[in-house]
Parts: sequence; C-alpha cells; structure tokens
Amino acid sequence: MPASPEDHAAISTLLARYCLTLDLEDVEGWVSLFTPDARYEVYGRTFDGHDGLREVFTASPRGMHLGGVPAIEMTGADRARTTRNLLFADRSDGASSNVFYVDDLVRTPEGWRIAACRSRLHTADGLADRPAS
Repeated sequence: MPASPEDHAAISTLLARYCLTLDLEDVEGWVSLFTPDARYEVYGRTFDGHDGLREVFTASPRGMHLGGVPAIEMTGADRARTTRNLLFADRSDGASSNVFYVDDLVRTPEGWRIAACRSRLHTADGLADRPAS
C-alpha cells in the first residue's frame, strides 16, 4: 500500500533528521527519532532501547551522512517499512562507505518513529554486516 502524501513527507523528514542529528552530534535528538524499545542492527551487533542507541551513537565514527530518498511501503495503517541508501564520508580521513538501510517505522502520538533499523554496507561481494577486510 503506498504512503499518503502526508505520511511520505513525515517519514522523509524523519529520515532526513536521522542524518542531520548524527552529523550535528545531537545524541538526544537522534535517540528521540526512535521508539523507546527500538532495535538497531549495525556491524553485526544489535543495540536495544534508547540506552543501546546512545551506546552505538557514542561509538560511531563522525562524518557526513548523505541519505537517499527512501522507498516507503505502508505495512499497516500506522506502520511502514523503508528501504534507503546512504553515503557516509568519515570526518577523520574522508573515506566513504555506501550503506543500505531497512527501517520499520511506527506512527506514535509524537509522529513517525523508527522501531527497528538494520544497517548493512555495500561491499565488492554484496551487502555485508561488516566492512570488507
């Protein structure tokens, strides 16, 4: 089921804020984009809840996150799944990574929030949980 124009705009804004809050090092702003029980999968590890999100934020490299336009699929009246890509440029050395995300979103009283996020890297061998060595 396609997203309504209002839902498409709200979800796109949520995912734009995802990138901006990371780049501005706004940990609490970034955490607020997720539900309290959110699950985040990155580098083959899983982080749960807002405390887990703070942990992954603190451990992540700093840089610029350039997010692509999300493909949005409504999976229910108040649920959606997005697929998106992202280019990350590391601040320390300028190295870039191509990242692929699948997000499960839920509509809350505060608006759309991320309930689950899986991040994988594009490598020469395809999608992978970890960078190629």
